[in-house]
Amino acid sequence: MSEGVADLAHDRSDWLLLLLDRAALEASGPDELDPVRIQKGMFLLSERGPARGLYNFRAYDWGPFSSAIYADLDALTQQGYLDESRMRDRTWSTYRVTARGHELAEEKAGRVGSTTVGWLRKAREFLTTRSFAQLLRDIYAKYPNYAVNSRSGG
Repeated sequence: MSEGVADLAHDRSDWLLLLLDRAALEASGPDELDPVRIQKGMFLLSERGPARGLYNFRAYDWGPFSSAIYADLDALTQQGYLDESRMRDRTWSTYRVTARGHELAEEKAGRVGSTTVGWLRKAREFLTTRSFAQLLRDIYAKYPNYAVNSRSGG
């Protein structure tokens, strides 16, 4: 583990901020992410990425889920690093990095290095180039144990 990656391992919300910041990763796709895509991104980061074991996940309605991610999203929002937008006629919000959050994410991206940023960019693009249903199918195909409680039929 590189020094920058080890530094971020102490504060998992830094990883969350990085995944959410499309510009810091120089990624394509939308600026905002919904909770399912955030959960799946952090799951992949924790399972296969440079921050293994970052969060603990359980099988839930839409696959791998960690309530700690919501706590971290709330903290980042309260600190002014994220904007939360409530979706009309929906029970969920989307999240986007603020200018203040982008400054911090740029600093963190520089510390973790280009290989880690590249991994996060590919993961974010994986999340944003699939429909909701396809994203769940892809996750369930690789991690079938997380489909057992799925509302999508796994």
